Amino acid sequence: MGDVSANEAPPLRLRRLWDALQEYVSQRRAMPEVREGVGEGAEPAESAAEIPTVDGGTGGQVDRESGSSIHGREFGNIAEATMTIGTRSVLYGAHCAVLHPWFLAVAWYKLYGFPWDVRLWASFCLHDIGYISKPNMDGCDGETHVELGAKIMGLLFGESWAAFTAAHSRYWAKRNGRQFSRLCVADKLAFVLTPAWLYLPMTRATGELSEYMLRAKERQAGSEHFTDYESTRLNSADAREWLEGLKSYTRRWVKEHRNGGADNWTVGACAESTASFR
Repeated sequence: MGDVSANEAPPLRLRRLWDALQEYVSQRRAMPEVREGVGEGAEPAESAAEIPTVDGGTGGQVDRESGSSIHGREFGNIAEATMTIGTRSVLYGAHCAVLHPWFLAVAWYKLYGFPWDVRLWASFCLHDIGYISKPNMDGCDGETHVELGAKIMGLLFGESWAAFTAAHSRYWAKRNGRQFSRLCVADKLAFVLTPAWLYLPMTRATGELSEYMLRAKERQAGSEHFTDYESTRLNSADAREWLEGLKSYTRRWVKEHRNGGADNWTVGACAESTASFR
């Protein structure tokens, strides 16, 4: 690829990758919702000063009312804060790490032929890993999920693969003035190929579905590229009808953009720019 990082010795490349992962974990731990235990569904962490030590105990502090160990409660708060909607999505939701890459591979095959390049398979597996610890899916924070996978791809295979992976999000690409990549087109088709009987239960279980339905309605309102059929279904309270409308629109987007070109359909949602990949 001609990139310096792609020509590094494997030990140095792995070291850079490890440093990048440590930096990402440190940043996430420093975020208020993780540090204070106020992630989705979590209660604010209590100050240790508010909970007295019980004489004759095991050395830990105990809640007067429940009798539970303060250390246990702190662990519970951390666990709840860490299990954000983004983490759930990667574990067992729309971006499930053991299912979504296979749908993406099938989509790539249908669009561009069999993905022989191992770097493509790496991008299939890594492009959504940045959703881990995200508090939302399609908000400004959620849209930055592209950055972690892109950073890893860059360290492993060079900056061109970092840019390829980052541009799998048409909203990220639009906001940062970039051209969406073929990975983006295949990713959208992968969504279309995912059957409703699988997609709907997974996204209900993680809590994603309600956010997706709301965001789709907002974006539909700001675009003229939805048909009447799609608009009617996107505004339906029935999840199956909503999904039919979104798949219809996405299928048409894929057909129109499979060979690249300007994306005049996508309406950028966030004003913040996070572009860091060339």
